[in-house]
Amino acid sequence: MGKKRMGGYGIFGTFIGITVGSWVVFTFSRRKQLREELEMRDARLAVTPIIQAEQQRSTLRQFRLNRDEENELMKDVEGWKTGTLWGEPVYYNKRGRWNQPSVEEYFAHCNKWDKMKIVYPNLEH
Repeated sequence: MGKKRMGGYGIFGTFIGITVGSWVVFTFSRRKQLREELEMRDARLAVTPIIQAEQQRSTLRQFRLNRDEENELMKDVEGWKTGTLWGEPVYYNKRGRWNQPSVEEYFAHCNKWDKMKIVYPNLEH
C-alpha cells in the first residue's frame, strides 16, 4: 500500500483557507493602495496652481523679452508702436482672462533650431 493522501474534505478545507487568506491580503493591500492614490491626488491638486502660476510667469517673462527686443529692433521706424499691427492692438483681451499664446508668438525672436529643441525635445538623436 502507498501513502495515504489528503481526502476530499481536506483539499476543500485547504482551498477555502487559502482563498480566505488571499482575500484578506488583497483587501488590506487594496486599501493601502487607495490611500496612497488619494494622497498623491491631493498632493497633485495642491501643487497644480503653483506650477501653473510658474509656467505663466515664465511665459510673461518671455513676452517681456520679446517686447523689449521688438522695441530695440523697431526704434528707428517712424510711427511704430509695440503691440500693434498697422495701428490695431494685437493683444486686446476683452475679459481680462489668460490667453494661451501660440508657439510662434512665444518664440518670435528665437533661433529656429532653439525653438525646435524646446518644442520637440525627442527630435535629437
